[in-house]
Amino acid sequence: MTDEQDPRIEIYSLEWCPYCQKAKNYFKSKGFSYQEYDIGNKDTKAEMEERTGGAKTVPQIFINDRLIGGYDDLIDKKHTGELYQIAGFAAEAKVYEKHWDLIIIGAGPAGLNAGLYGARKGLDVLIVAKALGGQMLETGEIDNYLGLPGVEGADMMEAFWRHVSNYDVIMELGEEITAVEKTEEGFQVQTKSGGEISGSSLIIASGTTNRKLDVPGEKEFNGLGVHYCATCDGHLYAGEKVAVIGGGNSGLEAALDLARLDCEIYLVEFLDHLTGDKVLADRVRENDSIEVYTSYGVNKIDGHNKVESLRLKHAENGEKLDLEIAAVFIEIGLIPNNDFVEDMIVVNDLGEIKINNKNETSLEGIWAAGDVTSIMDKQVIVAAAEGAKAALRVNESLGLLSR
Repeated sequence: MTDEQDPRIEIYSLEWCPYCQKAKNYFKSKGFSYQEYDIGNKDTKAEMEERTGGAKTVPQIFINDRLIGGYDDLIDKKHTGELYQIAGFAAEAKVYEKHWDLIIIGAGPAGLNAGLYGARKGLDVLIVAKALGGQMLETGEIDNYLGLPGVEGADMMEAFWRHVSNYDVIMELGEEITAVEKTEEGFQVQTKSGGEISGSSLIIASGTTNRKLDVPGEKEFNGLGVHYCATCDGHLYAGEKVAVIGGGNSGLEAALDLARLDCEIYLVEFLDHLTGDKVLADRVRENDSIEVYTSYGVNKIDGHNKVESLRLKHAENGEKLDLEIAAVFIEIGLIPNNDFVEDMIVVNDLGEIKINNKNETSLEGIWAAGDVTSIMDKQVIVAAAEGAKAALRVNESLGLLSR
C-alpha cells in the first residue's frame, strides 16, 4: 500500500489508557501509521472536545477527518462493513481464503504464546481476537513475572507482540467469534463480520470479561460514574472521592492506582476480610487515602445524570450506609469468554472450559489455555505456559513434529 493510499488516522489518547493501546495495536496490525495526540496537554484536550462535540473519554479516533469514536465504535464499524467504505481500508480476504493448521481465539498471554510455539513448530497459524492484550492492558505494574520485575502490563504485552511478530503468525484483530462448527476437515469458525474461517484445530484462549454487580443504578450509570477499569478511567476522577468494589487482587490494585491519582477511596468487600495477596492487602491498609469496608455489600448506585452516591448494606446486621462518591469501580471477578462454544464442550460450574493435563477439551480437535479454562491460578506466567503447552500438543496431534 502506498502512502497516497493510506488513510489519515488520528488518535487522541492518554499514555495509560488500555483502549487507546488497543486502537493503536489494531492499526499497527493492519500496517497503518497514525498521528497520536496526548490529551494530558490541556490545549490538546480542548481541541479534542471541540472536534468531537464535547467527548471527554479516550481514545477518540478520526480517519480522514471523519470522527469514528472510541475503540468499540471502531470495531463496530468493522463488523458492519462501514469501516471498509473509508478510503484506504479493505477487508483481509487472505484470512478467509485458506485452511489453517491452527486457529487461536484470543490474543492475550496464552494466545500469543500458543502462536509463537505453533509457528516455531512449522504450523500455519492464525490468531483471531477483538483486541491484543486481554486483561493485561488493564493491569498496571506486574511484579511476579520471572525476569521482568515491576513491568507495566501494556509494556509486557508490547514485548510479547514484538516477539510473536518475528514469526509467520497472521493476526486478525478487531474480530469476534460467534460460533464454531465441526467439519470433516476440522472446524469452521463464524465471525461477527459475517466471514467463515476454516482450520484443522482450535486453541481457545479467549480470556474473561468483567463480572457485573447487577444492582440498581449499575446499568443506568455505566460510563457515567460506573466503571470496570480503574487503569482506563481513573484519571477522570483525580482528586475526587470514589469507591472500589472487590477485595481481591484486582480491587486492591485498583484502589492503589486511584490513590496515586490523589483520590479518596472507599474499598468495599462483601466478605469479612480482604481476599487478595497479603502484600497488596497490607499496602492498602497502610494507605491513608483508602478506607476499607469489609462485610458490606452494594445495595444501590444512585445519582442524577451521573453517579453521586453508593448505598451499602452490612452482610450480617443489615445496617445501611450511604457514601457520597463521584465514581464506582467494580472489580469483583471475571466471566469466561466462551459463549461461542459453551454448547459444544464441557465447562465447570463457573463456566470455565474443562481441560486435562494436555489442555484438551471434551471435543477432539479443540484445546484451551489461560484464564478461560478451569486451571486454578489466573496469572500471566501461568497463562503463557498453558498456551505453549496447548500448541505443542496440537503439533503432536497434527503429526507435524519438528526434527
